[in-house]
Amino acid sequence: MADVLAFWAVAVGTAALAFPIAQLIFRRFPDGGAGIALPLGLMLSGWSYFLLRVTSLLPFGRGGALVALALLGLAGAAAWGLKRRARSDSRRSAGAAWAMLALFTSAFLAYTAFRSYVPEIQGTEQPMDLLYLNAAVASPSYPPEDPWLAGYSASYYYFGYLQVGLLTQAAGVPSSVGYNLGLSVVFGAVVTGAVSVAVALARGLRGGRRGWTIAAAGFAAVLLLLFVGSLTAPFELAAAHGQSPSGLFRAFGLEWLLPCAPGQTERCYPDAARTSAWYPTEFWWWWRGTRVIPSTITEFPFFSFLLGDLHPHLMALPANLLAVALALACWRSRRPLPTRGSLPPAEGFRLAVTAILLGGLAFLNAWDVITFVLLVGAAAVGRTLSLRPRDVPLAAAWFLVVVGAGVLAYLPWWLDFRSQASGLQPYVGPGTRPAHALLQFGPVGIAALTGTIVLAARGRDAPIRGAFAVGLAVLVLPLAVWALFTLVRGDFETAIRARTTGGFVTLGAFAYGAAVSAMAAVALSRVGRTAEAAVAALAAGGLLLLYGAELFYIRDVFAGSAPRMNTVFKLSYQAWLLLSLAGAGGAAAVLASRRPALRLAAAPAALLAVVGLVYPVTSLPNRTDGFAGPTAIDGLAFLAEASPGEWALLQAIRNYVPPGAVVVEATGRTWRKGNAGPELVSANVDYTDAGRIAARTGRPTPIGWYFHELQWRGDSQANHRLLSARQELVDGVYLAPDAATALDRLRRLRAEYVVVGPVERSRYPADLMPRFGEFLVTVYDDGIVQLYRLPVERELPTS
Repeated sequence: MADVLAFWAVAVGTAALAFPIAQLIFRRFPDGGAGIALPLGLMLSGWSYFLLRVTSLLPFGRGGALVALALLGLAGAAAWGLKRRARSDSRRSAGAAWAMLALFTSAFLAYTAFRSYVPEIQGTEQPMDLLYLNAAVASPSYPPEDPWLAGYSASYYYFGYLQVGLLTQAAGVPSSVGYNLGLSVVFGAVVTGAVSVAVALARGLRGGRRGWTIAAAGFAAVLLLLFVGSLTAPFELAAAHGQSPSGLFRAFGLEWLLPCAPGQTERCYPDAARTSAWYPTEFWWWWRGTRVIPSTITEFPFFSFLLGDLHPHLMALPANLLAVALALACWRSRRPLPTRGSLPPAEGFRLAVTAILLGGLAFLNAWDVITFVLLVGAAAVGRTLSLRPRDVPLAAAWFLVVVGAGVLAYLPWWLDFRSQASGLQPYVGPGTRPAHALLQFGPVGIAALTGTIVLAARGRDAPIRGAFAVGLAVLVLPLAVWALFTLVRGDFETAIRARTTGGFVTLGAFAYGAAVSAMAAVALSRVGRTAEAAVAALAAGGLLLLYGAELFYIRDVFAGSAPRMNTVFKLSYQAWLLLSLAGAGGAAAVLASRRPALRLAAAPAALLAVVGLVYPVTSLPNRTDGFAGPTAIDGLAFLAEASPGEWALLQAIRNYVPPGAVVVEATGRTWRKGNAGPELVSANVDYTDAGRIAARTGRPTPIGWYFHELQWRGDSQANHRLLSARQELVDGVYLAPDAATALDRLRRLRAEYVVVGPVERSRYPADLMPRFGEFLVTVYDDGIVQLYRLPVERELPTS
């Protein structure tokens, strides 16, 4: 419990230190920016920590983290001094700030309680996530070394791990505890951020100043963003209890939930009991709710928090909400960007903070940067257009300066980053079936579109002439670019045939939804209804992302097998956030309306949201095994009972191996003894226990997960040669015919330590493994696991 309280206190302290800065930027928000102060503080303190570590001006360890937080406090004090009405603003937002603290604390503790039932850091991407958290915490130098490729800097967007690592170090807790509590902090920050933005939207709506309307907007935002899930859950629940009408399931494209016919073995359910309780008890049935659209991933926030991967797309959610808040602040500002005249200190401070925030989006999750930077830019330049059209070129130039400054602020990261992306490509393949689109995006998409239509109906006096042109552009331009792409490549006819009628229906639904929302946004902004226009713009942005993902994909290492998998994954995740906020604004508009017809029109959206809650209600007891069993918060504590040898080895590494020392461990490949020498049995290493020491301690190893390294560094022949050579050398250490060969390979790897544990013994034949104790220094040996150190030159045997 002490670790939980310490982590909570550091997170709350970070938000408190950043609150004066939030008040300066989000002064017109009802809560004064209190709900988004935590991600603001993490972005700013994380940036200073990164920059000072890279320049070797900040000490390694807990002291450096505390210095970064102290610098955040100085920035907060400067912001307080720049505010003209600091005391009155603080008094005005004090009540809301305390409410946000209570809300964050409740969310933090609730998620911590859930996670205590499933604290284990194992499976899926969790070893990789712990690896980067440990790299951020344990690397003696910056940029941090890639623990799965010793000698090379991390080539990934690791800013989220750095931020969680900052909290972990400041709180003085182990990284295996910080991992789980980091998830709790992200969850709490998303709750308060969503409420902050939704309340600001609702407060500006016509008739939206009533307390219960504003509260409903915040509630709807949290519900849609964090709790509503895939509509596949009711079908899973019915099928688990033996109720699976063939016609209905086939109509929704869920044939794989039907019982297998005689002789059928694929895409069906075997004839076996599916549940032993009121909820489906099949292992991880809820995973399928993110894999309904073939060859794609369609995660949503509840699934992400249920699964517990501390991955960039999840950690970026608070910062993405911060970017939406920044866009909303610009949209409501009387001077969103400098145009003419001098630059007051407060405005210069605000622009500097904006540059750090926008620049950090790529460092958090590179997939998000274009969407949310464009959102802020469109809001700032659009607001200038509505106030002083002649100043638009100057405002746009200022925005480019801010974005450029944001890139420079993170230049050391950009210099090391190697993207796997290799260009934009037109998607030539089957489109998404309408039923699948409804199951995956129906609750948030229809909520957002309904809200937009209600707002447009309330603003019937708005001119549509210019708005129609914008809507037409949104509708036609993406499709025209796609058609041109495919014509040039000679794929147009193939693409038309492959998409199918259902694919075109889905494409049309996303396109028309985006176009109508964009028209509403422009029309409402022209009559001064800025909040209504913002809601419609968020809906347009979310639907445009879904529209674009049907037409294009970013080429990456999955291009050969599942070309649009990552594109749909990342863009639909962004869309979920934008559509949830738009849906919350729409909910406030519906409640503020006095026209029964408009309220009745919102009934389908409300019904879908309620049905979407079946997913969390049924998946939570499945994930936690009915909330039974012991609880813990240390993600590696399970090893003490499940694998005592691995637990002992982990403690030995922590006690005897200094940070930065290279440790050789099994590559993950499996060998056996053959007639002509060692024979390779299995080359699969990703999603195995390969690299587990590096992941759990941050001590670098020569090679970890092979395919993940290709994802981070690019699928080039040079990288294949590098990684393959590392595998051969490490395997060669464990299969060396004599001491001299083993020592030579260890020196070529610049390794200092070798481990031999249950994993190594399962991968390499015992009678082929060298007797390391005869030529290496034994650091630890309990009869189950051994840790050896390469001797210094004077300790080397002479023969």
